Amino acid sequence: MTHLRSARLLVALAGAVCVTAVLPAPAHAATGVYFNKECVSRFNCTYYLRPHATQAVAGHLDRHGWTADAAAGLVCFRLPPLAAAACGVAIGIPYRRALPHLETAAREGGCFTIRAKLPIARFGSATTDDPACS
Repeated sequence: MTHLRSARLLVALAGAVCVTAVLPAPAHAATGVYFNKECVSRFNCTYYLRPHATQAVAGHLDRHGWTADAAAGLVCFRLPPLAAAACGVAIGIPYRRALPHLETAAREGGCFTIRAKLPIARFGSATTDDPACS
C-alpha cells in the first residue's frame, strides 16, 4: 500500500511540474497566513510554517494520531502545487525524518520548515529568533 501511495504522489509531482513550469517565479520573502517563504529561485524555497500553525498541526496530530497521511494533509496542502507535491512525497516516504522536526518546533514554539529544492523536500525546525519564523 505504501508503494502505491508513493507512486501516486510521484505522478502528482510530475503533473505539478508541468503545470507550474509556466507560472511566474515567486517573490522573495512572501508571506501568508500559515507560512512565510524565502526563495532563492522558483524551484528552491524554504517554507516556514508559522508558530501558531505549527502548534495547530501538532495539536491535531496529538488528538488524531501521528500518521504520514494526516501530516502531509495538514502541512503540505497550503503550499504552492509543486512544493506541496514534493512535500507530500517526502513526508510519505521518510516520514520518520519529518516527525522529530515537527515535534521540536511545536515544543519550542517555533516554526516547522519545509525546504523544497525541487524535486526534493527536506524538513527542519526554526526558532522565533529566525526572522522568517514570525
